Amino acid sequence: MYLQSAAVICLTVLSFGSLEGKGVQMQRDVQCCMQYSQGKVRTKDVLRFEEQTEGPDCSIQAVILYTKRAVKCADPRDRKVQRLLRKLRQRQAVKAHKTMWLHPHMNLPVMAEPK
Repeated sequence: MYLQSAAVICLTVLSFGSLEGKGVQMQRDVQCCMQYSQGKVRTKDVLRFEEQTEGPDCSIQAVILYTKRAVKCADPRDRKVQRLLRKLRQRQAVKAHKTMWLHPHMNLPVMAEPK
């Protein structure tokens, strides 16, 4: 039983370790970029993104890009990164707009039932 638990823990740690990209480190349940990743990231490969602020847990400002293959850290001051963020936000807005039209009843006020 003990060996089985140890094996599950090791596999869990290994699988989480494979998701971390260069410069991305886990600190007390907080994922932080410690340095910026090299290489290009295409808009279509980004599944989601987060903006990291400088603070007690994270030492630099960064944009964390979750791609299909890895987690990348980008410099928010870089012009190419700013352009990528504009495209990603545009994509989010279009997706939200489409969702609104797919569920129009969600935006209507609720009418009280007659007494």
